[in-house]
Amino acid sequence: MLSERFNWDRLRVFRLVADAQSMTAASKTLGESAPTISRRINDLERELGTKLFSRSKRGVELTAAGKRLMDLVEQMQGLVDTVGDQVSHTDTSVAGAIKIKASDGLGPHWLARHLPAFHQTLPNLQIDLEVGLAKEEDVVDREADLAIVFEKPKHPEVISQRLGTLHYICFASEAYLQTNPPPQTVFDMQKHKLLMHSDYVHQAERWSKNIKELKEFIDYSTITNSSTALLTLCQYGGGIAVMPTYAAELDPALVPMALPPAAPIEFWITYTERVRRNPAGMAALEWLMTIFNDVEHPWFGRSFIHPSNWDGAHAPTVIKCADRDVSAAPLLTT
Repeated sequence: MLSERFNWDRLRVFRLVADAQSMTAASKTLGESAPTISRRINDLERELGTKLFSRSKRGVELTAAGKRLMDLVEQMQGLVDTVGDQVSHTDTSVAGAIKIKASDGLGPHWLARHLPAFHQTLPNLQIDLEVGLAKEEDVVDREADLAIVFEKPKHPEVISQRLGTLHYICFASEAYLQTNPPPQTVFDMQKHKLLMHSDYVHQAERWSKNIKELKEFIDYSTITNSSTALLTLCQYGGGIAVMPTYAAELDPALVPMALPPAAPIEFWITYTERVRRNPAGMAALEWLMTIFNDVEHPWFGRSFIHPSNWDGAHAPTVIKCADRDVSAAPLLTT
């Protein structure tokens, strides 16, 4: 049987080559020659009867079979760590590196502000925060260990947990509103400078059908693919910005309009079995679940709560709509 004659040390070599994506780099780590490392990988491929790496002048990349073996190797490493902890009865701090991919809003504006407290608790865990619109395939293809996505995951290898909901409303600065009367209805928006994120404009199907009608008569003053630019434009009186309600937590000086929400957009955290078996991955996951806890952070809850109704002294000033029931006429509601 294979298990009786298998050289387990080859898996250690395999993992180092996979991590380095280079035979030469792995050879330096192991203190052996590159041809020796190449021969050991060839022996492993021959023993398993499959190609584990595709080779090129730029280095090596895992094949589909290689990725499956890497998952198994990491599971084995997790078991070894567990055995070590349980047998030795020693407490060791969680260490390692975890890559998290999050949108250009949640990444810089929410995750980053909570990272210092996270590192005070787990100083030996390195977080690689990549900002960008994530897809569930990112965790399958090892582009990220944890990814926050805005489409409900369907991939069979993806494990997901709902993190929260973003409720979009209109914000403006007090300086802007001093010279521009606040809109009383969505139709008053055509009298204002509207600031939008390009994801909103180009993904209208994610919002309500009314946004298509709005696009016909509202002139967007600025469209940007940067949430940071959108927030800054709003803060400096650039116009009325459509942003998630947690923007009021980022800057209590922003004034939220008393118009109904533009859209509720759910988001999920995604990962795979290899991360679930990794103590560092689970520590990062538990941290994410905490900072999106809707009891402590009501702006991420399923139900829309206007910033003026948040508990606590930080609730911002709100501009009221005049003599009308705003709940009767939704703004871009889905």
